[in-house]
Amino acid sequence: MLVKEAKTFGSVSNGNTKMPGTTFAVDALACPTGSKLAKVQGSVCSKCYAIRIQKMRPSVDQGYKSNLAKYLASDRKGWVAAIAFQIIRQNTDGHHRWFDAGDLQSIEMLEDIISVCKITPNIKHWLPTREVKIVSDYLKTYGAFPDNLVVRVSSPMIDDKPLIRYGNTSTVHTKGEPHHGVECEASKRGNNCGPCRACWDKTVPNISYPKH
Repeated sequence: MLVKEAKTFGSVSNGNTKMPGTTFAVDALACPTGSKLAKVQGSVCSKCYAIRIQKMRPSVDQGYKSNLAKYLASDRKGWVAAIAFQIIRQNTDGHHRWFDAGDLQSIEMLEDIISVCKITPNIKHWLPTREVKIVSDYLKTYGAFPDNLVVRVSSPMIDDKPLIRYGNTSTVHTKGEPHHGVECEASKRGNNCGPCRACWDKTVPNISYPKH
């Protein structure tokens, strides 16, 4: 497969200077749950950074929307092959983040992402999500995620407790010490991950992000 051909299914990026490895983003305005939470004061989505970026940068907005449109229009096996190809070709760090903007659209999308993870066993994948039902439905059907994928289910409100039904979670806390789990230290480095890889670590149950 040629890179040009692979990108007709959507573009994997290695241009996020704040975190390691590669990323894949879709339209944040199309988040099934997040688009509703964005209208709720005090929710983790009420001041969504991805939506702000999309509104400020038309080229970013176009790219995120294009990735989603291409996924929805794609042959699923073709999409899996194309995205896995790009991750393998571009990733030099061994870590990939799903949805630095946007979120899962369906259980089928989660199934396809997991197929990508299985094709890339040497890459550690992290998928943060607020789509609790999609994750629950997947686990009811399949029982578990691949060893190289950490799905972190996010609590919907700032200062919420972790959603304890799930093995890996994330929360957002206001100023001060985190209420639960390990605190993300990126805010201490200009919102840069630096050497930290806790989000990709299955042994870390909850990551708590400072509100910013």
